[in-house]
Amino acid sequence: MAPSDTAQSNVITLPRLEAGDLIDRMAADLIHFEATGTEGDAIRSLMATRRYGYGEIATLIDDALAAARQEIVAAEMARAS
Repeated sequence: MAPSDTAQSNVITLPRLEAGDLIDRMAADLIHFEATGTEGDAIRSLMATRRYGYGEIATLIDDALAAARQEIVAAEMARAS
């Protein structure tokens, strides 16, 4: 048996739909709290909401920040048009 066959993982993968929903909610919260500047600000803001677990934040913070920043840029571009 290969080592990967016997080792059990403690990593829980979220279904893509659920992860996408979490990322969208996190991004909306980051925009609401204007916490898109640094990863530290984003983590503190999301932890303060008490809506997300630390594991969710640690896993999805990069995607949530990217989504929030893209939303801000898209809104500014639409407004400028």
